[in-house]
Amino acid sequence: MEISLGKSVAKPPEGVYWLKIPPHIINVLRQMRTKMSSDGLEELAAGIKEIGQMNPGIVVGMDAKEAGEYLALINEMWGKEYRLEDFEPVYLQELGDSFYLFLIAGHRRLAAVNLAEIGTYYCQLRLETNFNKALILQFQENQHEQVPQDDEARFLTFKWRLEKAENAKMSLAEFARKLGKKPEAVRRSVRFTSLPVTIQKLMLPSAEYKKGVSFGILCELARLQEARRAKGKPYNEIELLHLAYVLLTQQKTAKAAAVWVSEQINELNGQNILFELSITDAVEGARKTVGTGLEHAVRVGNEHLRTVARLHASGVPKVASGSAVSAVTRAVDLTTSLAPQIVEGIRGGRHAPKAREILRKMVGK
Repeated sequence: MEISLGKSVAKPPEGVYWLKIPPHIINVLRQMRTKMSSDGLEELAAGIKEIGQMNPGIVVGMDAKEAGEYLALINEMWGKEYRLEDFEPVYLQELGDSFYLFLIAGHRRLAAVNLAEIGTYYCQLRLETNFNKALILQFQENQHEQVPQDDEARFLTFKWRLEKAENAKMSLAEFARKLGKKPEAVRRSVRFTSLPVTIQKLMLPSAEYKKGVSFGILCELARLQEARRAKGKPYNEIELLHLAYVLLTQQKTAKAAAVWVSEQINELNGQNILFELSITDAVEGARKTVGTGLEHAVRVGNEHLRTVARLHASGVPKVASGSAVSAVTRAVDLTTSLAPQIVEGIRGGRHAPKAREILRKMVGK
């Protein structure tokens, strides 16, 4: 068997070009994945310098009108302030026109090329892509690695609203299939982004929650809020923070939170319950996941103190202040009243003398 190299050459679609261009003419905007791993970047740069860049990146080229609309969408989606005049267009000789070039995929490769100081970046340049298609391409090209759930949720919600505005008959299921997502994933995303920004930011890592508050728990909180809004009884921001506290201290997991939220929704027609923050509530909710007796009581009190501090650290000046103060007071009272038992109960444990001394100073005994 024989083949002709000339006849077998794959021809790119119209408006698509395979190029090696100077990396400095490519503009990099905010993407769904905000963090790029630096692991192996030096090795990647060394490999590209030695044998060349094997895999191309993807760059879209837009005229001034499309680029302006694209930047406006990026600004709205990610809260940026990009301006068209901040970017320099590139004149393409054969086409006799200027285009703005934006990187869609291949950020690590671009960083490696710059690190290796090669001077050219191998990419697929797509000129037929408008701003709407660019968003879809950006999403698809970012699926090979895990995207932060809150960023993906904002992207899916924004894109869903954009598609719905252009085609009022499009169903959420059709939209989800278009992006290769399950309808429920899109529905959860829309719910999550309906929460106030202060609640969404609970997902951010902190000293107390190394990985942030569970996306699933916040989605369940949003599901409850959606049901409340449908009844004309939505919670305000402080009440939502209050409920986030309850879910964190009582339910622990998204699965448990889902059961609790379903119960609240079932009771909506006859009840309007807003649970109080109290040691009793946390004891009942946490009974299955912590120890018993003295250790149980101390853990619950410690959990209330830490969670109240976590929510206040989120930037909100008040978090259900009356209940929060009550929770802290009860936690301190609990520790004080149990001091003799605690002092005796930790005897013989690691670092027990130091802990007992601190406790004695705190309660004056």
